[in-house]
Amino acid sequence: MLKLLKLEFSKFKKSTVVIMLSTMFLVFFPFSLAVGKIFDNFRTGLPTSDAFFQFTTIWEYLGYAGNWMVFFFLGVVMIYMVTLEVTHKTMRQSIIAGLSRNEFFLSKLYIALFISVLATFYYTIIALTIGFINTPNPTLELAITNEWAIPRFFLMSFGYMTFAMMVGFIVRSSGLAVFLYLSFVLMIEKLIRYGHMELLGNEYTKFYPMKSIGDLMPLPLLKMAEYIKTKDFDFSLLLSYKTASILSIVFILTFIGLSYLSFTKRDL
Repeated sequence: MLKLLKLEFSKFKKSTVVIMLSTMFLVFFPFSLAVGKIFDNFRTGLPTSDAFFQFTTIWEYLGYAGNWMVFFFLGVVMIYMVTLEVTHKTMRQSIIAGLSRNEFFLSKLYIALFISVLATFYYTIIALTIGFINTPNPTLELAITNEWAIPRFFLMSFGYMTFAMMVGFIVRSSGLAVFLYLSFVLMIEKLIRYGHMELLGNEYTKFYPMKSIGDLMPLPLLKMAEYIKTKDFDFSLLLSYKTASILSIVFILTFIGLSYLSFTKRDL
């Protein structure tokens, strides 16, 4: 595993695209909580800005911000790491130089796993640092009360990374792969779910891949809507964390399987 990770780092450690997107993730992620300041201007039913910076709610608000940051910055990095191998023909060269197809595929899977671990570690450090600074009389018990937010964040990150890896292996063209990846998450799946809802009703519309992965770290304000019960709103907006986790694992294994099939069955 370490050998394959070192190989991946040697390929991309000087890549301008990888460095730029990774740096933007590192910078924008902690500052994304600054949007919470605008809540000081609202009072009706909305939280004050303290919820964004204090335990225990910081885990959810920072996690939701990370949902977008991982999806955009790190997902595009993963696509680039796959498709660039095709563009520069290093995929073929690696196989000729002695790597087996399985080893090459595992190198991509390992880097997706490694990036997900690093993103989760960064999320944890940011949440703990900001939380301890801003929470009155913080305690360790209060800090770690987060409904398994750290494993959920990792699963969410790995879900986006494996989906991006799958798109990269199937499409192979950097520009088209990025466009399809962004379009599917932001628009295509939503349109499919809307069509499903119009034709078949609300049942099962929450069980789509990106919806399941996104519900691991949803917008916390949507939880408030879960308590609204009217005749016009009688269904749950969000999956439970347990259901979202189980579905995400299933979809992650599916993404990995489809990636492997695409890579092994096609010419280099």
